[in-house]
Amino acid sequence: MIEINGREIRLDESEGLLAWAEADRVVWLAMDFVRRCPVDPRTGLPWYLAYSCFWTDPLSPADWPDNPAGKFAMAAETLVRYHAYSGEDWLKDVVRSMLDRLIAYHTPDHFAWPGVPYASAEPGTGVYFGARADGHFVTEPDKVAQAALAYLAFYKLTGEDAYLSHAEHCAGILAVTARPGDETTSPWPFRVDVRDNSPVEAYSSHVIAAIRLFDALVGIGVKNPAPLIEARALAWGWLMSVPMATGCWKGYFEDIRLDPENANRDQYSPLETARYLLDHPDRDRDWQEHVRGLLEWVRSTLGSEPFFKAIPIHEQAFCYHAMGSHTARFAAVAARFAEETGDEQYAEIARRAFNWASYMTTDEGYVHVGTDRPDYFNQCWFTDGYFDYIPHFLDGMAALPEMAPSATDHLLRSSSVVTSVAYRPRRVEYRTYDADADEVLKLTFQPVQVTCGSVALPQTVEPGKMGWEWDAGTQCLRVRHSDCDVKVEG
Repeated sequence: MIEINGREIRLDESEGLLAWAEADRVVWLAMDFVRRCPVDPRTGLPWYLAYSCFWTDPLSPADWPDNPAGKFAMAAETLVRYHAYSGEDWLKDVVRSMLDRLIAYHTPDHFAWPGVPYASAEPGTGVYFGARADGHFVTEPDKVAQAALAYLAFYKLTGEDAYLSHAEHCAGILAVTARPGDETTSPWPFRVDVRDNSPVEAYSSHVIAAIRLFDALVGIGVKNPAPLIEARALAWGWLMSVPMATGCWKGYFEDIRLDPENANRDQYSPLETARYLLDHPDRDRDWQEHVRGLLEWVRSTLGSEPFFKAIPIHEQAFCYHAMGSHTARFAAVAARFAEETGDEQYAEIARRAFNWASYMTTDEGYVHVGTDRPDYFNQCWFTDGYFDYIPHFLDGMAALPEMAPSATDHLLRSSSVVTSVAYRPRRVEYRTYDADADEVLKLTFQPVQVTCGSVALPQTVEPGKMGWEWDAGTQCLRVRHSDCDVKVEG
């Protein structure tokens, strides 16, 4: 008997790995654990506010440095996707508690990096001011960008201006601290002393979060976009001329020791860069070549030997373990690439990788970080097991609709933040932050009318025009609209 994490594997007729459970069940089990997350009796805080990870045997928090900014940013990303998919609101309160606590521990106003979040923290305290590899009073600019994106997403979801103000402030600090980079220094250092702006580690290839942040703020019409546009151009030029050319993709994980020689390699920044290119193909005329190249770089550099046709992905060279969230990220990007290009090879790669990643989840809602014993079988991270795991399965269902359930209605993807959604028999109503947006839904019923505001949309989707189309084979509805309120009736 062959097992993954104590569960006997399932194979198809071609000896290819099948999933342990459907994607919807994997997502539900993981989200249910977050809903009922244990509380630390010493502080009264849910574990996700004070710890990066926990053990399952026995169930207890792990004494490992916390990663609040990146963790909470991923939680906000999970909220945006899961809220649209499920219609549930409870995660909004969880994310609010995270972002409010992160804001409470922003750097002091008299520091060189004022009013920004810390990337790491001592475990078990719920107090954030740096830890371990970063050191105290050190943050990571890419996490500042990620946290700002979380503030912005939460503003779009709730309409609360305070979160927009924090996003704009963080973006402004990133804009004024941006610098020309080269092959050994990036536009922002990976680690920086927030007191005096002195670099602690000079290079990180993860600049795409800052680029996304500048895009988003310019898009909603901030008062002074010029510094953001200038910093975005600087970062984009460096990204395309250095890591895209040299393959020096490194500098993301908060708990990894200092790497002044830039010897480490990780999958996070290349795959998130590939995701950005898929979202914005107009930014790069060679986007197909670049996305394919990034997927193949990750597969050749950090991919395991195929396991019954599935390719598990290692986190990074300095922590060379195959893990569920990183395998799911690889799968989600491969699935999206297959959707955009029609390349069935990558669709098959994605399916098998998702299948492997599904075995990390248990019936109790524990999501083990990986398979290596003893640590990576018994340990669950709030990033790698939950907030950087769940969204990839939701993205996968949008790109590969056969992964999504057929017996329930779901909004699988939107180009905007979905601020409200209601699922009723033969009807779905939702509202988006942006008026101009497009969605993918999987439905149990055949639509007969889709209205945008008070206007019925035509049953056809043409480039640049509003409308909808129904694919009975996949049960998928695609909508392109120009009003925030959409109603689908069947």
